[in-house]
Amino acid sequence: MSKSIKTLLLFWLAVIMVIPVAGQFNRSFFTHTCTHHCSHAKVNHTKTGIYDQDPRVHHYDIKFYGLDLQVNPWTTFIAGSTRVVAEITQPATRNFVLELTDVQTVEAVMSNGQSLAFVHQDHVLDIDLGEEKEPGQMVDLEVFYAGEPQPQGFFSGIQTATNSFGDPVLWTLSEPHNARVWFPCKQVLSDKADSVYVYLSVPQGFMAASNGLLYDVIELENDRVQYQWHSYYPIAYYLISLAVANYQEYSFMAPLAQGVDSVLVQNFIYNYPQVLEAQKPNIDMTIPMMQLMSELWGNYPFASEKYGHAQAPMGGGMEHQTISTMGYFGFDITAHELAHHWFGNNVTCATWSDIWINEGFASYAEYLSREFILGPTYAQDWMQAVHSNVKSQPGGSVYIPPIELTDVWRIFNGRLSYRKGAAILHQLRFEINDDPLFFQVMEEFQDIFADDVATGDDFRSTVDLVTGQSWEWFFDQWYYGEGFPTYQITWWQEDGKLVIQSSQSTSAALPDFFEGSLEFLVMTEGQEQLVRVYQDKVLQQFEFIIEGDVESIVFDPRGFMLKNYTVWDSTNIESPVIRNIKVFPNPFTEDFNIEYPESWHNAIVILTDLYGKVILEQRLNEHNGFNHLSGLASGVYFLTLFSDSGEKETIRLIKN
Repeated sequence: MSKSIKTLLLFWLAVIMVIPVAGQFNRSFFTHTCTHHCSHAKVNHTKTGIYDQDPRVHHYDIKFYGLDLQVNPWTTFIAGSTRVVAEITQPATRNFVLELTDVQTVEAVMSNGQSLAFVHQDHVLDIDLGEEKEPGQMVDLEVFYAGEPQPQGFFSGIQTATNSFGDPVLWTLSEPHNARVWFPCKQVLSDKADSVYVYLSVPQGFMAASNGLLYDVIELENDRVQYQWHSYYPIAYYLISLAVANYQEYSFMAPLAQGVDSVLVQNFIYNYPQVLEAQKPNIDMTIPMMQLMSELWGNYPFASEKYGHAQAPMGGGMEHQTISTMGYFGFDITAHELAHHWFGNNVTCATWSDIWINEGFASYAEYLSREFILGPTYAQDWMQAVHSNVKSQPGGSVYIPPIELTDVWRIFNGRLSYRKGAAILHQLRFEINDDPLFFQVMEEFQDIFADDVATGDDFRSTVDLVTGQSWEWFFDQWYYGEGFPTYQITWWQEDGKLVIQSSQSTSAALPDFFEGSLEFLVMTEGQEQLVRVYQDKVLQQFEFIIEGDVESIVFDPRGFMLKNYTVWDSTNIESPVIRNIKVFPNPFTEDFNIEYPESWHNAIVILTDLYGKVILEQRLNEHNGFNHLSGLASGVYFLTLFSDSGEKETIRLIKN
């Protein structure tokens, strides 16, 4: 879609709102809305599939969160307030519902200086607004609470631990449904807050990092310091974050593509000289990565604020908006978390079933960063390892059926959501066979669904739109289907032609066939020729006019395809008529027969597949037919005859 068309479909509206409120956030804040966001994102993507959610969370549209918290990195104890501003969308709404875990004790709920009645149980904060509200009316309230969550596992919401220097570090990781552990919120992916303030009061000697730009640092009483962070971009609930530690700041500017001003890259790393010395080379790779991704997908979506990293003793990383929390710095993970700011943060998965929109795309960014920054060999090594991992098990779809969403580790399955998710994007790039067009698809996807949510089908629709073709077949196979294909490739030369026979089987029941393009590198006496065909049948034969004798062929020479395969050179295998031995029909469907001279009578006949597995064995006698073979899979087979005098002949057969 062109920029001009996009301008007609999508636009930003910045409205300065001054809303009186009890507590600290009595200043202006920006709200960002767009016609696409309001018309598309609020409609269909409401079910979580993870836990029972009070349906009344869908009776309003979140506009603003304002967190004002006192924290200490030695503990997960939180005390403070969260301001919530929302627009009512359901008629006659009197009860306003937020999610907040029961471990937090709610002390009061205030609105316009008035105390509101509430009930807090079963992780639901049910607030009586005192009167019914109609669609379009605003709710502005502040929840005062305190509590000490007890972390349980990677996705605990908030955690504390000591780093390798013995210093405490406090950080949050709310994905997928544990933002409610540390602040009252609405955990619905499609309802992004238009802006957020995060004010963190910490002991002297510690620094606090969060989303957006650092608005102010204020010295407080009792040896505490308050860090005030403001962000004015739409943000999903799970991307709001905090990280507190004995940090040093290491920052620089990263110039972008397309004439946009440089972006601040603000890094909070442990406050020891050796940490900066060790991590600086990897952190500095953010510059070429940001330039690359901006060129491929459009400029960094949060350019007017920042990108950054906050170090924490966690396994892996988390793409909190504008400030990724990092357990370590390496080339791949640095690329992955940065890429999430396009895929995951700017465009967010509409349901957790579609986590591919986040993780598959960010994983593919690891490949792209290697390809364009380090070089093709590094990228090929990465993709080869990914393919091997995906093929370590026969099944599993990238799309997550809702029934499987109760398992958080199914959502964040490394083999499927991440690696196979990346592999099918690479496969799609291969099928499109036009890199500028492929990357145009990804950029248009960013344009159309900016600040919004999207499903796998939404991405497919974008592919259809940009390419002018239907790609439903591809997504049925690779996104909703399971497994991968195995190809049995046989080639030979006859009558001046190269003949390539491709037979396919699949590792899982659905799909039972993967249609798509095949590439072969044909080598003849020092010459190389790349040929490309399209296989739409389980067994298919392709013919090419090739000058000279073919020495060898290489299947999928560029390594795009997720598959297993074998390649057989059958040039030296005799034709189906050898020494007056004739096999017919060939190809066969259900049975075949052998005509042979008397000297071959009583010979042993063995039928094998391409892997040498014996299908059947019998002697040539008055019963020279091979019957009832309809159950055999389509493909290439070999018929080997051993005469009593020690002669041996092999004939290639094709089963339709």
